[in-house]
Amino acid sequence: MCDNFPNNFINARDFTFAPFPHPLRPDGTGDSGELELATSKTDPNEQYIIKNGREFPELACNEFMYHKVATALELYTQPVKLINGSADYRRSAAIRYVPNAERFNFNDSSADNYENNFRANFEFEALYVIVNEEDSREYYLDEQKRLFKLDNAAAFTVLQTLILYFDGNPIGQFFHANTINHSLNSVGYGWYGIKYKDFKKRFGQAAAEAYISVIERFIEFDETVLEEAYSALEKHYPEALSCYYRDIIRIRKQTCQKFLDEIAVAV
Repeated sequence: MCDNFPNNFINARDFTFAPFPHPLRPDGTGDSGELELATSKTDPNEQYIIKNGREFPELACNEFMYHKVATALELYTQPVKLINGSADYRRSAAIRYVPNAERFNFNDSSADNYENNFRANFEFEALYVIVNEEDSREYYLDEQKRLFKLDNAAAFTVLQTLILYFDGNPIGQFFHANTINHSLNSVGYGWYGIKYKDFKKRFGQAAAEAYISVIERFIEFDETVLEEAYSALEKHYPEALSCYYRDIIRIRKQTCQKFLDEIAVAV
């Protein structure tokens, strides 16, 4: 079960920072720019991948809120924290680093914990649709062969220009002055049914049930567990952003209910 999400920050003064080559792009950078590895000065086993918010302020808030929502839905993700103690890392995300993680091979039916990871794969696919993710799907196994998902920064329809809008930046005003409601209501509803039918056809009833289970849990989860996350966000972002996430979740709950109602009628 989810807890109250304590300890939402790391202090930059307690860590050393070093460049970290992108594991999938060792000769370049990914969509999140230059990555860093932060290592605790007192515990070398405590390490975080840092996505810096200087250029992309939406990375940290989306990664942070994705972790919070996934945890509320009882999905396994690596902890994501915000960073205090340094202006250089304001609005940056610290994602717990798993040194020996390995890419998840969906077709390896002999892998340890395969049945649980098979289900988790389709649970994450449902959340991908619900929160309007747009990035690649990067699934990994930790040392206990437990599946988790990385790279969740392109989600919730929260873009760089939206952060600028809430900051009062003229660039953000230009892009979003009359489009906030459009962004909130861009739910990608067609994908709910497309993915459901595809997974059921290709992978069977177990995949379809795992997919539906997260849609059901999203409708039912208690949003008040996110209040402390919103309070943490507001240390580095405008309060309007927290309100936007609240609206996103409310509207997506309604969307999930609409989809389940249609599925029930179809059956």
